[in-house]
Amino acid sequence: MHDSKSVPILVVEDSPEDFEVLERAFKKSGFDIPLQRCKDGQDALDLLYKEGAYENLPKHAKPSLILLDLNMPGLDGHALLESLKDDDANGLSKIPIVVLSTSSSDNDINQSYQRGANSYIQKPDDMKGYVEMVSDIKDYWFSRCSLPTCWVSA
Repeated sequence: MHDSKSVPILVVEDSPEDFEVLERAFKKSGFDIPLQRCKDGQDALDLLYKEGAYENLPKHAKPSLILLDLNMPGLDGHALLESLKDDDANGLSKIPIVVLSTSSSDNDINQSYQRGANSYIQKPDDMKGYVEMVSDIKDYWFSRCSLPTCWVSA
């Protein structure tokens, strides 16, 4: 079994401020895992398909988990989620995706699950909430769950 704590989490988040808060929460919670940020859905597709600026990354390396914001310019979180969950050929459909959004709309929640989200979390209001959320993510996804290993290169 591989150590999934060394495989990066991909954070698809257009807001630099929200990403910085998330990074600080990971540090404060003691969850020492690399975070890779993509600023929008197209950037995430480029990373996952190793295109453009990411073409020199190892072809089989994929994130252990994706934290996905819904409301982004261009290719938004809903479209990215649907695209990734439809891609069995490249193994992208197997990557667990946690939607992390400010929206509490039933429509956003229902659409996210309908498109294949593994979980939906409303963004916390303060740092304490973020630290608790990160601890929950660590405990659930990286302690309790067994993540897919088919793409992890040695």
